[in-house]
Amino acid sequence: MIVSVLSPKGGCGKSTSALTLATVFANNPDLSVAIVDADPRQSIARVWLGKRKSEGLGKPPFEVISDPSDGSILDTLEAAEAKHDLVFVDLEGVAGLMASYAASASDMCIIPMRPSALDGDAAGAALKMIRDAGRAARRTVPARILITQTDAAIVTKSHKELLAELDGAGVERLQTELMRRAPFERVMAEGKTLFELGHNQSVASAISNTARLGKELAEILEAE
Repeated sequence: MIVSVLSPKGGCGKSTSALTLATVFANNPDLSVAIVDADPRQSIARVWLGKRKSEGLGKPPFEVISDPSDGSILDTLEAAEAKHDLVFVDLEGVAGLMASYAASASDMCIIPMRPSALDGDAAGAALKMIRDAGRAARRTVPARILITQTDAAIVTKSHKELLAELDGAGVERLQTELMRRAPFERVMAEGKTLFELGHNQSVASAISNTARLGKELAEILEAE
């Protein structure tokens, strides 16, 4: 199965979402997992994996495939899906062919967004692109909003209003939110997975958060 993680809004936690979801699914020894880094910035294939190699951390528990080219992305996704049970695609933007091609080939699209009006507008653009890609492929491409970088202790009024607006408009979202936690930042900075970070309560909370998100996503994928 192919799960694309995309948004035209920078800083919404797109690469972190793809990386942590791949990590939690790869923790299941019965699953073969890959990440296709289709973001021109190559945050995972170049930055994260490069840091991992420089620190001598060995191979990650999932394969990382680099392909920022819209001319070959469909071939790359087809080959990755044939080899792995689950493929996460890290994408930048929604205006180009890359995102449209990936969305049309996906079993699920996840749109990370922070609880803000600007991120809400970007998520709306992403949802439209996914619908259009599905129309071109003559099928419906499932999509879910993923609320990211939320405070575990405080739910603001604007946050509540945003959720009510999404639900009122019938926009499907993952009920589990990806909280703002230091271990998620450390994962990207240190080239490690959550399970390789030194154990403390913050790391345990981040793992628990991601595990709940992974469980919810798995149930949705099984139902599709």
